[in-house]
Amino acid sequence: MNNSISLFVCTVFCSALTAHAAPYPLGSMTCQDIGQFASQAMQWREDGVKLPDAKTRLDQLRPEESIEKKNMRMVMALVYGGYGDGWTVESAGTVMQVDCESGR
Repeated sequence: MNNSISLFVCTVFCSALTAHAAPYPLGSMTCQDIGQFASQAMQWREDGVKLPDAKTRLDQLRPEESIEKKNMRMVMALVYGGYGDGWTVESAGTVMQVDCESGR
């Protein structure tokens, strides 16, 4: 009886670890796509496009609500937030692609 309880606890614990280690859902996008969009959003920022206008551009790229659009909004929040202050067009793409590949 004790062995079956231990096995059950181990199975639940191991399953929880696996679930937390998995990358965030990307939908049809790849990590490279996430990086490319981060570079595009950073280019908008460097060109002086304000956040409300960038959101309009995103709506034109992805009019439907989807996991892809959710991810793109998250990327835009980082690019237009404090993290983006130290990024270039190239580094924004690299940082976001690496972050995606690491499963964060």
